[in-house]
Amino acid sequence: VSAIAGIAAGASLPPPPSNYGSHAQSPLANQDPQQIIYDVRRFHVDSRGELDEILHHAKSHDLDVWRVTQDDVDIYFPESSTIPNIFQSKNSTALSPSWTPITPVKTLANHPYPTIGTWNLTTIHNCSFHNSFHDWLDISSFMQQMAEDYPDVVRVVRIGRTAEGRDIVGLDIGTRERNKKGKPKNWRKHRTVIQGAQHAREWIATSTALYFAHSLLVNKKERGSMAKLLERMDFTIIPVPNPDGYVYTWEHERLWYKNRQDVVGGGTKCKGLDLNRNWGYEWEPASDHKVCTEWYPGEHAFEALETRAISSYLKWTPNIRAFIDLRSYGQLIMHPFSHSCKAHPKDEENLIEAGLGMAKALTKRHGTHMIAGSLCEKLYSAGGNIIDWVYAEAKVSVAYSVMLRDTGTYGFLLPATMIRPVGEETADMLGYLAKWIKTRHP
Repeated sequence: VSAIAGIAAGASLPPPPSNYGSHAQSPLANQDPQQIIYDVRRFHVDSRGELDEILHHAKSHDLDVWRVTQDDVDIYFPESSTIPNIFQSKNSTALSPSWTPITPVKTLANHPYPTIGTWNLTTIHNCSFHNSFHDWLDISSFMQQMAEDYPDVVRVVRIGRTAEGRDIVGLDIGTRERNKKGKPKNWRKHRTVIQGAQHAREWIATSTALYFAHSLLVNKKERGSMAKLLERMDFTIIPVPNPDGYVYTWEHERLWYKNRQDVVGGGTKCKGLDLNRNWGYEWEPASDHKVCTEWYPGEHAFEALETRAISSYLKWTPNIRAFIDLRSYGQLIMHPFSHSCKAHPKDEENLIEAGLGMAKALTKRHGTHMIAGSLCEKLYSAGGNIIDWVYAEAKVSVAYSVMLRDTGTYGFLLPATMIRPVGEETADMLGYLAKWIKTRHP
């Protein structure tokens, strides 16, 4: 941790980079949401071979795969007329009409840097922050306010910097013993690291990470408070590990997936790579060398500044016992491995046990059904996955990728009314996991 430049409680987050808001207006800002045309189709499969065939054709046509299960594949088409002939004969159903209301996003070009102290953080139920999704500047302000309102528990840490000059920041949350002079000692409890949306469009992952962070701070007597967990564990929460991509979803393209780093390959220049295929364990190069595809893994492992910075933080931070990568959508709780269905972690029995318990704990609150299993078996095989690297290289024995709501009704476009219920049930799940870890590592 000492190698990371920390931002002390009470200090200010750095101002936006000079190129921030350089676009005069967001193309989506004034667009009628009913005019944003797209089609999402669910293709039904009867075998693993058929699943692999669908994925192969989707990749060869540079299509955007939204969700994969053993039984079906959701594929996004910007316009229904663009559906390639190879898919016309496949068994599929439409998940949406030709348009779905997408809240017009505000331009960040003239968005003032927020004032600290905007939200009431003494309560989670009456805090208006969790009533809507927020842009990057609001999130930065919210994180800074947590550090200022709870200086004995929260500090903001700068983990790295993106290609467009934005800081990747996290919240270190934990109660600390004090020395004779009243200064806090080093944190020595077990630590869980929770990450929000690696993929920029998965807004619910970021809002859920922030909801859980807030739940750790409110009074223990308030319903939904997770403050008791701090008696046994510290937390690092990285709500926006992909700031450039996240900002782009607000200013330009709501469904943007990758980061915004310049990439070059095969004589082609493009923007962005898939962060969750760029980690350095069993990383695989793109066989077709297409740098503009959604799943482009980069020319080499850790090419992305984001994966490089976060991996350094994880490597040098002591006592990490668990890592949770929040994602959407699909309602799945998945443990390693992703790179191969033939590979099994030595802790798989424990991971299965904890995963099933997490699913049960999450379901209790609102009845949301979760399925637990391995990444490869529940999705598909893919190298360079963050969970594989965290488990195999960072030696964190409890590692999960959690796909939050839903299963396709809204997909990545969950309405803001779901922020609280998803936050509540996910907090219950994380509370269960913290207690489970405590029984294994007293």
